[in-house]
Amino acid sequence: MLSAHKSIDDIPVSPFLLKITLLSSMGIFMDGYVLTIYSIAIIYMKNYFHLYSGTPFYVYYIAFMGSSLFIGMFFGSILLGNLSDKYGRKKIYEYDLVITLIFLILSGISTTILEFIIFEVLAGIGIGADYPISSSIQAEFSPKNKRGEFLVFNIFSWTLGGVALLLVAIPVILYTPVAINWRILYLTGAVIPFFVILSRRNLPESPFWLTSKGKYDMAMESSNEVSNSVGIKIDELPSVEKGNSKIKDLFSKKYLYYTIFVSIAWFSYDVSSYGVWEYTPSAFAFNNSNIVMVVLATLLEELPVFIGFLICIYFVEKTGRRSLELIGFGGAALSLFIFAIISDFIAVALLLTFFSFAIMHLFHNLGPTNLTYDYPAEIFPTRIRGTAMGFATSISRIGAIVGTIAFPIILFTLPFTYVLLFLVIFEIIGFSVTYKFAPETKGKSLD
Repeated sequence: MLSAHKSIDDIPVSPFLLKITLLSSMGIFMDGYVLTIYSIAIIYMKNYFHLYSGTPFYVYYIAFMGSSLFIGMFFGSILLGNLSDKYGRKKIYEYDLVITLIFLILSGISTTILEFIIFEVLAGIGIGADYPISSSIQAEFSPKNKRGEFLVFNIFSWTLGGVALLLVAIPVILYTPVAINWRILYLTGAVIPFFVILSRRNLPESPFWLTSKGKYDMAMESSNEVSNSVGIKIDELPSVEKGNSKIKDLFSKKYLYYTIFVSIAWFSYDVSSYGVWEYTPSAFAFNNSNIVMVVLATLLEELPVFIGFLICIYFVEKTGRRSLELIGFGGAALSLFIFAIISDFIAVALLLTFFSFAIMHLFHNLGPTNLTYDYPAEIFPTRIRGTAMGFATSISRIGAIVGTIAFPIILFTLPFTYVLLFLVIFEIIGFSVTYKFAPETKGKSLD
């Protein structure tokens, strides 16, 4: 017998929620998989496109190729995030990855640098769209006492996607011709969106969004589709803020400080994290290193990522979001600064690179890796949630572009100490804006 309950915000975790979480996470998983492809592929693409150290501007070609996906994500996240507030999460959610699928295939068969950059930009539009929509759907179907944990897992699937690519890369490197193995890696990336597109077609529309548009019967039906699987009947709809979905509302007096916080914190995190992630294999691949060993070393870097994630998901509903993000930014800044000071005294460059990045990953995943994604979905109302998440994502992609362009230029032209100090600057910025503006959202209802 179904028992009466208040709203979808209060029900326990249901099998249907786990299905929604899986399908929301698959889009982020694909992002991690696809963005990691370049970190391995560029080692081989440099030969295909004749990007040698003596080639004029070779570092800049590498940097712009690596940042092209983020350029597409910049446009896709803000434009389609806003459309998801206006026309519904489900409509955009079903088809955003079609764009990614098509242009990943074209990236894999591109024959010039210009073709590759154009196709990557267009593929990035679909990936960028998935961030605001996946986070909104995840937040709006999750109970308030577990929402942080589900959002943390949602974004952690990025790491799982990156690890999956590295595991796929090993047999591709070992058993396919050197001339085409980077193409094969891109083509494997197109498989993921194909299956995600098919699986998302039967998901319900968000009850929060339906309520905000006055579609109360449909909102109740959507709520009970989730709650029936745990023997609960919803008898109240969520309380949502009324109004239109306008980008300019992000800069109103009511939300300006929140917009500054989520944008700058995420921007700062992405400068350091994506610069490191995109070029870690290249940093390890020196003096004709065995590429499989380079991949394995990169995989070993994931151990502190998993440790940080486990700490974060355990404490996010106990201590809250704000303290974890502060510890993450602060710990990363301090550890990187210490390594910068002692870098001249560490004779083995590979050890310095490995440990400085590994500890940074630990602190990042304890806090900002997960919570810069969590915050926009929780602190903005339903009517502009997708817009806010899309805007924050787009600003974060500017950070990713800065990181992927600046990092290889510094890495390949200056002593490693300067790389670490460059990263420290943005960790401090992230810490400062979090300390100044971040609210605590633990246990609070949406809207």
